[in-house]
Amino acid sequence: MQKHLDWFNDYTHSKLRECAGDPSPLLLKIKHSRNVLQNAIHITSNAGLPPHLAHICHVAAIYHDLGRFDQYLQYGTFKDRDSVNHGRLSVKIIKHQSRLDGMDRPAAHAVMAAVGLHNRYSLPAGLPEPILLASRVVRDADKLDILRVMDEHLSGPGPYNPTVVLSLPDDPAIHSPAVIAAALRRQIAAYTDLLSVNDFRLLLGTWFFEMNFAASRRLFLEAGHGQRVLEKLPASGPYAQARAFVLGEFERGYANP
Repeated sequence: MQKHLDWFNDYTHSKLRECAGDPSPLLLKIKHSRNVLQNAIHITSNAGLPPHLAHICHVAAIYHDLGRFDQYLQYGTFKDRDSVNHGRLSVKIIKHQSRLDGMDRPAAHAVMAAVGLHNRYSLPAGLPEPILLASRVVRDADKLDILRVMDEHLSGPGPYNPTVVLSLPDDPAIHSPAVIAAALRRQIAAYTDLLSVNDFRLLLGTWFFEMNFAASRRLFLEAGHGQRVLEKLPASGPYAQARAFVLGEFERGYANP
């Protein structure tokens, strides 16, 4: 992995030099990518994956958000629907930069597929096992660190960067019935249904329902980020039932690891 990490460091620092505005969103994504790799290493180690499959997952993890840097530099946002699909852009950069030339073709294909699928609402049916496995590892590892980022931003005492919350309004009077309904069905809420920062909080909690590995579920619960984010939702009003339901699912997760 060292050659991939060295290249990633050089590439992302070149993007920082290109940034004429606030570089903090780019710095956040650099830290995020490294943390996603560490999460992926933890998941694959606990799942007992053979080295060649684990390596596919790790390479996909460090490269999964390569497109975020050009996305921010060109559009000033991390909101895909207002700019570009960052998963697909990441795959284009991997190809353009010849990052996988040293891998055999099936392994390289699995890496690019996992990167391209990591930000999909759901995975398509019928994926070959290496792609399905790598996609699940990267999606879990990614969500786990996004939870950390959102907890740090939304639970802190100071103001947060609007880019981090997709420039959604932080208005307690606005809520999405679709996001609430998804939570009550034990389903992941969709980004396209978000109307407010509180909707984003609830969406983050629903990610627990799609953790694919026992190690992922343990990390989710032990870190406490999902619980802290959800506890910031109003305990009364439109979110009350969904808030209580998802927090109860966390408690059941602790009891049945």
